Amino acid sequence: MTVYKWNSLVPVHLYSKIKSLLVQTSIKYKSNVEIAIARQHNCTITSKVTTLNRAVAIHCLFILRIRRLGLEVALNKSEAICFHRARRGPPAGSHIVVGGVRIAVNSTMKYLGLVLDSRWNFGPHLRQLVPKLRGAAAALSRLLPNLGNPNTSCRWLYMGIVRSMALYGSPVWADGLTAPNVALLRSSQRAMAIRVIRGYRTISFEAASLLAGSPPWDLEAKALASLYRWRGELAARGERFPPRVLEARRTELRCDTITEWKTRLAQPSAGHAIIAAVNPVMEAWIGRGHGVLTFRLTQVLSGHGCFGKYLCRIGREQTSVCHHCDGGLEDTARHTLEECSAWAEPRRELIAVLGGTDLSLSTVIQAMVNSESAWDGVASFCEQVMLAKEAAERERESRSFPSRRRRANRQRREAAADLRPP
Repeated sequence: MTVYKWNSLVPVHLYSKIKSLLVQTSIKYKSNVEIAIARQHNCTITSKVTTLNRAVAIHCLFILRIRRLGLEVALNKSEAICFHRARRGPPAGSHIVVGGVRIAVNSTMKYLGLVLDSRWNFGPHLRQLVPKLRGAAAALSRLLPNLGNPNTSCRWLYMGIVRSMALYGSPVWADGLTAPNVALLRSSQRAMAIRVIRGYRTISFEAASLLAGSPPWDLEAKALASLYRWRGELAARGERFPPRVLEARRTELRCDTITEWKTRLAQPSAGHAIIAAVNPVMEAWIGRGHGVLTFRLTQVLSGHGCFGKYLCRIGREQTSVCHHCDGGLEDTARHTLEECSAWAEPRRELIAVLGGTDLSLSTVIQAMVNSESAWDGVASFCEQVMLAKEAAERERESRSFPSRRRRANRQRREAAADLRPP
């Protein structure tokens, strides 16, 4: 395998990573045999030659030194890649010939699990990786229903599997991420975050990742790259660092990641209500030692659930008006939590637990983070109210669309009976 490019055309971010492998102005030869190889490929100690000739010469030198160790190189399996700037790629059909074997100069190359590309932006790597991430996420999602087991710890374990797949080699590619590549990473993270919080698949990436307490993977990739460079710098200076210093550095990078994440969420593209409520207490939300998100608690927090506004939006209801009170108000998560007269009794119990009449989402989130009893009280309210709303919604649907109800029940029974591993 050959990875070679003349220095003047190597991007700065790439040159800093592989400068020790590049030849600056000439090739140094240590024996007469090596000089003969160089002359055979038009390379001399003082003259400048073309990039491809240099690549051929270096490849030959590598082969010679490997053979001195009693080993052989499978030239038919060798690959070559040319790193270049925009509109400066090698001509079509470029190749090098080493030992009589023609080696094509490609735009991509797979090396140690990473797909290197000629522009060093790792778009091809992520485009090949994302289908694998989606496949893993889809397979694991079958094991993570919204209702019932497994518990939150197991869900986090499964999310960590996909995260490890996504962030493999991140110190190499983190600095080369582009906006389209970040979007590719987000799609897989969103799928797993929704499984962790037991939410509807229509929840946005920003809201799902925030509720799950999972920072965007592109930010985590940059943190891992920064930690890798820091350790490399210390090793280059011959310095040793005890575990506590390493842990302190990781904590510092974690704080930087959370800070940048909060800055991003200052202007979200969706999920404005829940993000505005959780963002001010993000550190406490992520670091809390109590409380788990249930299917019905997530519905109330996200607004994606058995509410007239949401059901009307997805075509399951013809109107967004609340069916449980006579006010003719729009049925939303906020209306259910703060206003709807049908849930006055559960609301009084919730107010008694929270110790105040303010049931705005930000106040409720603050109370949940500060107190385990408040968390349990909110979860109990959501469970009681949403169960009643779901039962009423199923009744309305059975009267209006009986065939749809029967089909949904049959699909639910078949899914419950299918216990085969994905």
